[in-house]
Amino acid sequence: MPVDQIPIGTFSHLTRLSKKALHCYDQKGLLVPATKDLCSGYRYYAIAQIDRAVRIRALSGLGFSLDEVASILDAAERGETEVLAGFMEGRRRAVQEEIGRLRRVERVLSSADPLKEMFRMSLTEWTIKEIAPLRVISARTKGTYAEVTGSRIEVLCREIASPENRNAGVKVSGTVISICYAGDEDGSDCDVEVALPVTGAVTVRDPAVGVRVLPGCRALSVLYRGPYENLPLAHRQVREYLDAHGLSQTGPEREVYLNDPAQVAAEDLMTEIQYPVEG
Repeated sequence: MPVDQIPIGTFSHLTRLSKKALHCYDQKGLLVPATKDLCSGYRYYAIAQIDRAVRIRALSGLGFSLDEVASILDAAERGETEVLAGFMEGRRRAVQEEIGRLRRVERVLSSADPLKEMFRMSLTEWTIKEIAPLRVISARTKGTYAEVTGSRIEVLCREIASPENRNAGVKVSGTVISICYAGDEDGSDCDVEVALPVTGAVTVRDPAVGVRVLPGCRALSVLYRGPYENLPLAHRQVREYLDAHGLSQTGPEREVYLNDPAQVAAEDLMTEIQYPVEG
C-alpha cells in the first residue's frame, strides 16, 4: 500500500476523529477521502489531509457547526481574513452569552428563593407611539427563538463586515430587532426575522439575507428589564394588557434589544417590546 494511502482506521487514530465522524464529513463534502476502492468501498486518506482533519476537529471543539467549519476553511484558503474575524467574533459573543447564562443559573440556584429570583423582571413605560419605517438588513428562519436570534445575528454581522460592505462604508445605524411572525408560548417553534438597521449601499452574498424597509406602524411599546429567558412572561402580560384595553394587534410583534448581553448583567438587559395596534 502506498505511504500516502492511509486507511480510515489509521487516519481515525492519527487525527483523533471517530470513523463515524469521518463518514459524516465525507457525506457533507467537508473531508472527502483521497481515494475509494471501487470494489470494497474502503476509504483511504492522504497525508496532506491530516492538517485539514485537525483543523476541523479544533473548530468543532470551539463550538462551530459543520457548515460554519466548511465556510471558515474555505475563507482561510482564500485568505479572507475579515470573514474569518467575523466568524471568530460571532463565536466569541456566543460563548460570552453562554457564560453569562451559566452565571445566572448559578446565581438563581444560590439565592434564598430560587423561584422568585428566576422570574424577576420589570415592565415600564407603557405607551402607544408611532414607529417610523426603518431600512434594515435581515434574515428570516424557523426554529427555537434563542437559536434563531443568535445564529441570524452572526450571519448579518458577517455580511456587514464583508470587504465589499466595509469598502462601501456600510454602517449599522441601530440595535438588533427581531420580528416574530409565528411561534408558541415557550419559544420552541418560531418563525422569526432578525434585522439590523443599516446605512449605505449594502452588498448581500448570502441568499438567506436581504435588505428591506420595515414598515412603520402605530404600536403599544413596553420597556422590559430582565433576562431574555423571561421575555415570554413579559409578552403574556403585554397580551393581557391588549385584551384588557380592547386593543387589536395588527401585525407581528417586535423586540428591540437596547443593550449588549456581553456587556451588562442579565438583570440589566433592556428590551423594547412593540405590538402593532389599530390607529
